[in-house]
Amino acid sequence: MGNSFRVQVHESCEELQHRLRHAATGSSKERLQMLYWLKKEAICSADPRSGAPQGTSLAQRLGRDQSTVYRWLKRYQKGGIEALLEVQTPPGKLSLISPQVMNRLEERLREPQGFKSYSQIQQWLNQEFRIVVAYKTVHKIVRYKLNAKLKVPRPSSIKAKPEAQEAFKKNLPQIIEILLRHLGTGQPVRYWCEDESRLGLKTMTCRIITLKGVKPQGQVSWQRKSFYLYGLVEPVTGESFYWEFSRLDAQCFQKFLDVFSTTYSNELNLIQMDNGSFHKSLSLKWPDNIIPIFQPPHSPELNPIERLWEYIKAQLSWEQCTSLDELRQKLKQVLESISPDAIASLCGWDYITSALLSATS
Repeated sequence: MGNSFRVQVHESCEELQHRLRHAATGSSKERLQMLYWLKKEAICSADPRSGAPQGTSLAQRLGRDQSTVYRWLKRYQKGGIEALLEVQTPPGKLSLISPQVMNRLEERLREPQGFKSYSQIQQWLNQEFRIVVAYKTVHKIVRYKLNAKLKVPRPSSIKAKPEAQEAFKKNLPQIIEILLRHLGTGQPVRYWCEDESRLGLKTMTCRIITLKGVKPQGQVSWQRKSFYLYGLVEPVTGESFYWEFSRLDAQCFQKFLDVFSTTYSNELNLIQMDNGSFHKSLSLKWPDNIIPIFQPPHSPELNPIERLWEYIKAQLSWEQCTSLDELRQKLKQVLESISPDAIASLCGWDYITSALLSATS
């Protein structure tokens, strides 16, 4: 066999065969095969009756250059089989983005406002650090190294006051405690979150997954017929209460309160709601077992029932309903499919559950 560089293989044929069967990469298999042939050659030299092939060089058998085989054998001779199987990869180009800049970028991505696009990140890197980075590189770093991606943001009103929202969360235990101290009836206390949502025949849309290069399509109906779903959820238990109305006004809200009050007549019900004008109408007659708690203006993000509306509309997305009755039937199926545990998971926000625990303990 044409192998001028003699190396003694210390592993047995059985061990090399075992490693070959379990090799994870083609590179490892090549190198193990080389050792196996060398070991086999040594056995054949000691026993001419073995019948091993003769006269073919290792390089020819492996389909490799002689210099490559020589380098592998030198590595095995110096460090053994582990050194031979170690695959060394080139270090590659130095990153244009230093660790300090990477930390700044990560901090910037932690802000809720984020970036509108990967192109905007390119511009930001250029403006802030005078670094010119290719779009592909920015996408790779942001998407796969920092695990950030484009998301659909929740709209937030420019009239919202973050300090008022934080104060509401912080002071909710005291609000509940004061209300119970002065207005409590001795009945069991339950905390609900209330809101209304419009549902109609206009098709609700959402994202669609398709293969790369396939542009998604969705058929849309533009009919404007609709109704309103008034709803209440209890974040702690996930219990819910719904009623349909044709309008959004104080008269319908009064009927909703009356039906709810009768249904839960044995409890004192604290209800968190927004500052809709019909919620504060002077014509309203609040039932004795209902106490409203108004969240700060323009702050739907404080009301966990908004998460439930998003979930319901996601289940109804791309549905093609030809009549309101058909929509009602599909809505009924969605509502009946949502368990209290699922609602509690969606709506059981910490600031509410912690406030209740603090105020009632």
